[in-house]
Amino acid sequence: MAIISGTATTFAGSPGMQGLREDLSDMIYNLSPSDTPFTSNVGRGTADAVYHEWQTDSLAAPNTANAQFQGDDIATFTAASVTTRLGNRTQISRKEVIISATLDAVNKAGRRTELAYQLTKRAKELKIDIEAIMLSNQAKVVGAAATAPKAASVLSWIKTNVSHVGTNPTGDGTDARVDGTPRAFTEAMLKTVMASVYTNSSEDLDVLMVGASNKAVASGFAGGAQKTYDVSDRKLVTTIDVYVGDSMGSLAA
Repeated sequence: MAIISGTATTFAGSPGMQGLREDLSDMIYNLSPSDTPFTSNVGRGTADAVYHEWQTDSLAAPNTANAQFQGDDIATFTAASVTTRLGNRTQISRKEVIISATLDAVNKAGRRTELAYQLTKRAKELKIDIEAIMLSNQAKVVGAAATAPKAASVLSWIKTNVSHVGTNPTGDGTDARVDGTPRAFTEAMLKTVMASVYTNSSEDLDVLMVGASNKAVASGFAGGAQKTYDVSDRKLVTTIDVYVGDSMGSLAA
């Protein structure tokens, strides 16, 4: 079949019509990931200087030989323990945007003002930058006239309760961790670290953060070998969202 001669169409060329309005959705879809689980879960504080400090302390190890006879006169005293003073540098991060007044005034799809839209984007990008910095392997930097100061990331503070091939940092933020040959993530590693944390602190772990590939590995741990079925919804659940370890609390993944 052929188009009847003289039929007006939407195609370009004669007798294509002119002045057709665009069909542009008034919605802008953000395709980039924007979750920041670490910064959303950690505690917050206020720094009043470029170097923020805090103190840590610990109890003496258990002494099973601590048995005294009646009426004993104390001749010597154990020296008072001294706290450990730690600190981290503040780090300045920024995002820039410049918008002309004309661009902000003209009619646009998906946003009323370009400045407000770009500021919202930059705020999300800044939050993602901070998340990546905090989870990176970065030591603190004092900074100078031509050197930006840097805050020590979380990896430069963790020196114990780890399962790690390489060299652990000193734990005061002054040096970064040195990684060795990567290993496959196993349930045995997770159990070892969970037990170490509980033994050394009596604290339960609340959140386990892993990347997408290791999340798939965690879902295959022995604890999740028994899959569940929902016949009504024709659903097979193969993921682990809560992991409960021996004599410890649960981990939300």
